[in-house]
Amino acid sequence: MRIKKISENKVQIIITGQDLEERDFKKWEFMPLNPKAQELFQDLLDMAYHECGFEIEDDSQLMVEAYPLSVDSIAVIMTKIHSAHDAENGNLFTFWQDEEQEEDEDFSFAKGNSQVWCFSDLESCTQACARVVPDYIENSALYKYFDCYYLALTTIPLRKEDVAAILGEYGEWLPVDAAFFVEHGKTIIAREAVVNLASLIG
Repeated sequence: MRIKKISENKVQIIITGQDLEERDFKKWEFMPLNPKAQELFQDLLDMAYHECGFEIEDDSQLMVEAYPLSVDSIAVIMTKIHSAHDAENGNLFTFWQDEEQEEDEDFSFAKGNSQVWCFSDLESCTQACARVVPDYIENSALYKYFDCYYLALTTIPLRKEDVAAILGEYGEWLPVDAAFFVEHGKTIIAREAVVNLASLIG
């Protein structure tokens, strides 16, 4: 696990598949009321306290956000909420969940018009963009988070599967909102990322 203190009220913890396996913890168990999830959160809080002094005071609550970064890693963001008013403005737990979850399989999600794709390097992302038909894309942006690149895009409704088929040859699709990378990642290309990346290949 890797812990990073973002601010006095927020820490970020990267959990790998190996970390979960060592704890006999499955992805589908990331649910607020699940006792195993509560135990994991407490362990994460203890680690955050010992490594960077992150502590939950008596007058504050904890908001937990969990997002997949790749097939093998999850980002957990823990934020201290200091007032009941702030807590009322949003759910204290935000997880990627599907109504029908299978214990033995990864989550089953439908790829919509808005998609986020993870690439291990910029070259593979560039090659993928070069094969995408520009007219199929309404808007796109590129972000970097840790060592990977994340392409967030919106397709025209009738071509979402065509775009996904091409990008799937080079990267991994993630069931996560692009807003996560806007807030926590580094913006590499704010708009027209697909066209701009494709132009790099002569």
